[in-house]
Amino acid sequence: MKKVFYLLVFIGLIAASCSGDENGGTKPEMKISSCYVVSSSSGQSENFSSPVGMYITSEAGQPYEGSGVWSANCNSGAWTMDKPVYVTKAGKVYAYYPYSPNDTPPVLPLDMTKQTDVLYSRVASPIAPGSVSLSIKLYHALSKVVVSVKGEEVTGLSLPSPVTCRFDICTGEFTDLQSGQVTSTGSQLLVIPHITVGKEILISLKNGKRYTYSVDGTEFRTGESYTYEFRLNEDRDKLEILDISVEDWINDNNYNDYLRR
Repeated sequence: MKKVFYLLVFIGLIAASCSGDENGGTKPEMKISSCYVVSSSSGQSENFSSPVGMYITSEAGQPYEGSGVWSANCNSGAWTMDKPVYVTKAGKVYAYYPYSPNDTPPVLPLDMTKQTDVLYSRVASPIAPGSVSLSIKLYHALSKVVVSVKGEEVTGLSLPSPVTCRFDICTGEFTDLQSGQVTSTGSQLLVIPHITVGKEILISLKNGKRYTYSVDGTEFRTGESYTYEFRLNEDRDKLEILDISVEDWINDNNYNDYLRR
């Protein structure tokens, strides 16, 4: 009788376990092991703590679990989702920065008057019930212009270029570009990638003087930094170019500062 009793108990436990799985028992949740910014080369930054948007789709491109939009924060060195993502089927994760609760990805509006960096994952990270831990890599979507004048302090830059547009975080495509004047109050200027035609960059110095330099025909590309080095001529009424360099956008102190919030 004891053997029969224990057998019945064992069968009951198995049945209860199966019933729990069928009715929403423990489900695998998506986890983020790391999230960092890379340049176009192999360099990477330290993890940062700003909210990062997560647009998740099914393999067919439909919003995952009917929503598709989540965010992730870094707390005490660990990344957590704003709400659980139960990985019940295969999907794709597109990460981006900055994130807003009002976002409606995959296409987001950009406003260059804010001079905020834009990051995106460029390649979707796959998820599936047996693969739920992700290492997120973010890339620069914009172009950066850096200007220096030997012996002088640059206090402002201005360039006629696209001011607003729509950015697709899945494809990296910029559409609906609306041109105007993009300005900054320092020696760096973020611009939407484009080809300039007959344009000049206006450079303001701390001494109150302003100078222009032609960037006609320049192709500003995603994820690249364009550095212009000048000096004043003897009469101090014109800029003389010393060097122009184009390189992968490498993280700097200014960048890390505004990501660490």
